[in-house]
Amino acid sequence: MKRTAVAIIIFLLTLMPAFAGPFISITGIDAESKFPRVKFTVNVVNPENRGVAGIDEENIIVYEDGYRVNYRVKDVSRPDDLLHVVIAIDSSRSISARFLERIKSEAGKFIGATDASDRIALIRFNDTVRLLNNFTSNRAELHSGIKSVERHGKFTRLYDGIYDSIELLDRAGDSRKGVIVFTDGKDEGSNLTSDDIISFARDREIPIYFISDNSSTSAHLGRIAKLTGGRYFCVNRKDIACAWNSVLSRIKSVYEIDYSSGIKRDGAKHNLEVRLKYGDLKDRDTAEFEVRRGLFNFRLPDGFYIIAYAIVAALVTLLLVLLFYFCRKSRPKREKGNNEYNPVYSGYSTPVRPGDLVREEAYVDEAPAEVPDVLYSQVWLHQKDGREAGKKIPVIKNEITLGASEANAVIVEDRYASATHARIRRMQGGYYLFDLISDTGTYLNSKKILRPRLLHDWDEIRLGNTSFIFRGIR
Repeated sequence: MKRTAVAIIIFLLTLMPAFAGPFISITGIDAESKFPRVKFTVNVVNPENRGVAGIDEENIIVYEDGYRVNYRVKDVSRPDDLLHVVIAIDSSRSISARFLERIKSEAGKFIGATDASDRIALIRFNDTVRLLNNFTSNRAELHSGIKSVERHGKFTRLYDGIYDSIELLDRAGDSRKGVIVFTDGKDEGSNLTSDDIISFARDREIPIYFISDNSSTSAHLGRIAKLTGGRYFCVNRKDIACAWNSVLSRIKSVYEIDYSSGIKRDGAKHNLEVRLKYGDLKDRDTAEFEVRRGLFNFRLPDGFYIIAYAIVAALVTLLLVLLFYFCRKSRPKREKGNNEYNPVYSGYSTPVRPGDLVREEAYVDEAPAEVPDVLYSQVWLHQKDGREAGKKIPVIKNEITLGASEANAVIVEDRYASATHARIRRMQGGYYLFDLISDTGTYLNSKKILRPRLLHDWDEIRLGNTSFIFRGIR
């Protein structure tokens, strides 16, 4: 009898939807812009997954590294705030036809549930990532875009699709934002990793929400959602509507909390905990953050900073005066040295004629064999790893160089990179990659290039141990 009761309880627990709770979620942390002030945002919802109004300091407790801090709570979910949402739909053949049709139906209902002023964009991904609709409030265009989604392709470029969604939202300016991804959770063929996506989303404070029918992918999708301030929903056919209703409520119900931090600029990981007590609602959430290491790891009174600035300014002025003095003092010696006889050339009876010298223009790069098949209106590089991983580098000029020297347009902080390692040049309407006789070689998609190679969208360029993703918009 006892075993039967336990089995019934376990069965009932498994029937509970995966999206029951939590009621409070940390969605973003800014510990850099106004340090030692730390600002973070949270979503608060009730058991019906609807936003909760009226949260203040009486309902929240904040801990930093286990110590309670004083804080301020501000409701920033104003009704007139613009909402930007990207709906990313997995249309690969790994997803079932039935689930895709259900996704299309529920995505249409989600669009209908948003306010008339809210702007929605639509992306589908399989072998490729394609923007079906840019941000628009035209519901007819969005429904037409959803209707056009069909199962296709052998691979699922999930992370590439999420990256493009975040990048699209990043250009939308200040507003409430979120990415909703309908997927089975499989990634095949992406140029990026889950850690790349997490870093990219957290830097831009954009939460990622997953709605999936595949429980086997809950671990890695749940990790991405958790670390970006989003949520993971493993649903059946009936639960999809509840999931996107929860997402919409969470995006629209936002509170901003800020406090004065007691930590140092030590570059270490620190723990942030927020607790909620609102009537019968009790919940907590945690997140990690770090503050880049500073020059000094101790805090001075405000008056000392003024004195420090004055001392630094005086030292800089003294350095400039000394530099000017020594430059003036050494100038006569240099002029005298230029007029002295140079014995190195005394053995030559015939002067060197200008025509005997090889001009720099005589070195012509090998003509590219590939002809561009796509013309890009906008091109940039996405740094995949290194200290500045996630950085977007626009390619504006017709020619740029990459290398360790500061003279390059793209400076590669890598001990295996040559001073001037590689070049990207616009020719015949396309962009070509050249190796400039580097010490370790230039690699395109893991293959060492021996001649100029045409670049395509999502190509990976590697110099030493540093990789870049070439991106282009037609």
